[in-house]
Amino acid sequence: MRNAILAVLLVLSFVRAAGAENATTPGPIAGEQLAAAPGYEKRVALVIGNSAYQKVATLDNPGRDAAAMGELFRRIGFSRVVVRTNLDQAGMRNALKDFSESVEDAQIAVVFFAGHGIEVNGTNYLIPTDAVLKRDIDVEDETVSLDRVGQMIEQARRLRLIILDACRDNPFTSGMRRVASRSIGRGLGRINVTTSDTMIAFAAQPGSTAADGDGVNSPFTTALLHNLATPGLDIRLAMGRTRDEVLASTNHKQEPTIFGSLGGTEISLVASPKLAAVVPPVAPTAQPVAPQPGASPCSNGATTVSFSSSREPCPLSVTEERSLKPKDVFKECEMGCPEMVVIPAGSFTIGSPEKEEGRRPHEGPQQLVTIGQAFAAGRFAVTFDEWDACAADGGCRRYRPDDSGWGRGRRPATKVSWDDAKAYAQWLSDKTGKDYRLLSEAEREYVTRAGTTTPFWWGSKITPRQANYSGGNYHGKWGEHGLKTFPVNSFDENPFGLYQVHGNIDEWVEDCWNDSYRGAPTDGSARTTGDDCSLRVLRGGGWELGDLYLRSANRRGAATFYRYNSIGFRVARTMSAAAVPAKDRR
Repeated sequence: MRNAILAVLLVLSFVRAAGAENATTPGPIAGEQLAAAPGYEKRVALVIGNSAYQKVATLDNPGRDAAAMGELFRRIGFSRVVVRTNLDQAGMRNALKDFSESVEDAQIAVVFFAGHGIEVNGTNYLIPTDAVLKRDIDVEDETVSLDRVGQMIEQARRLRLIILDACRDNPFTSGMRRVASRSIGRGLGRINVTTSDTMIAFAAQPGSTAADGDGVNSPFTTALLHNLATPGLDIRLAMGRTRDEVLASTNHKQEPTIFGSLGGTEISLVASPKLAAVVPPVAPTAQPVAPQPGASPCSNGATTVSFSSSREPCPLSVTEERSLKPKDVFKECEMGCPEMVVIPAGSFTIGSPEKEEGRRPHEGPQQLVTIGQAFAAGRFAVTFDEWDACAADGGCRRYRPDDSGWGRGRRPATKVSWDDAKAYAQWLSDKTGKDYRLLSEAEREYVTRAGTTTPFWWGSKITPRQANYSGGNYHGKWGEHGLKTFPVNSFDENPFGLYQVHGNIDEWVEDCWNDSYRGAPTDGSARTTGDDCSLRVLRGGGWELGDLYLRSANRRGAATFYRYNSIGFRVARTMSAAAVPAKDRR
């Protein structure tokens, strides 16, 4: 269980400036643009996430927490953001030393650390991945003291910010031998902040446990991402709301606590109006226009819809749509359009049974869902080729996500947020005149199960021969895969004709995050109200996750702006009511 410890000490005048890449596509102003603005305050951040500890169990979320916080700082206009993961002792010390040079002329400096921390004899230490802590006196040689972190950023002129998300259930403590009769805490201990304009926030009260969480990020980091980006919200109020959200999401088992000293001036993540860029309004998007009944928009008038045929890739006519059968594949434009598979109408039970291994409370209660009309789903996750065609055509915010050095082409497009995915679906709708969209959460589980009731569509167990993931509690061996994404056509298709519904990447769906299925629609539609619509649901399980996260019923939530190299999406297409005759429905 993860213990987010020292957490955030945030902010002074963060400038969240938004700009526009074109007349209809708003986006953030880059840090270098802000640096040139009159009155700009230089802000820098060092972000470290340690997950792969060599002597104790690996932690699930620190890497993802670090990536999300790094993305947040970039979005709100920090001029320098350095993100590092799985640092050993030398790596941590060097990262801090290098970072300290950029602090010299900065107004605000932030350090974020996610991983293990420990308190020994009243001093707090951050633990590198290669630490060997056999004795209490080893901490001085094997770790990095929190005092040292403070020294590295003390030259910041207006605010020193330290963000530490560490583990209180520290696995090092039980085996440490006391040589000097020092006290050893469960994790990081209470902080006495004596320097002005400094704030330190714990993810939980000293001595209590902070959860790792069932989602992409820990409950504390999730709440931080939500509240720290809120325009005009004073940091003290933002942290108060963060506290309330963490209490609610953990059933009052975890309460963040803040230590520090700030003056009476209001401190906000958002720039003052004189520094904020003006964002032009987004032009209303045209509604898809349906073709005339019976007419074929294809130049050759072809009516066959099998993707393997010679049919020209162009929007389906109503006549063609009515001729579709389950598992038929079609594509409605040459460049950028995905291959779509016809999914039959039908009923299934959403969620997991109480005795399923790895089940989480938010996977229930189970309920019957009836999807009354056939629809189409992406045969594959949207690829880099398809995304790049959209961006080149002026869609997708003209955003070109980085491929992490793994290659583009037929690999799934990653580092795309929920907002990005929606932009791609809108571009498809505008291009084809058809209703393209994200799948609902119920539709995503329906196409994953494909008529089955087991944790995976092929059965109850999983191996690296069946999906791309990191190890597992069934038959997987850690590290056989789980190193990067695979091309979208890897492994076998499921009974509905879809590829990689388990593993490779997590996929965005339309729904707001809710903690259970109570009150959820039973007709397969998306749930767009509820607990938190700033978070949207992810399904499928990414390459870096264990097998329990790949189960058909597994669900997680992430902020709509979150971009990560194991998150992508696939699209759905609404079909006309006449499509797929009733006799072919399941």
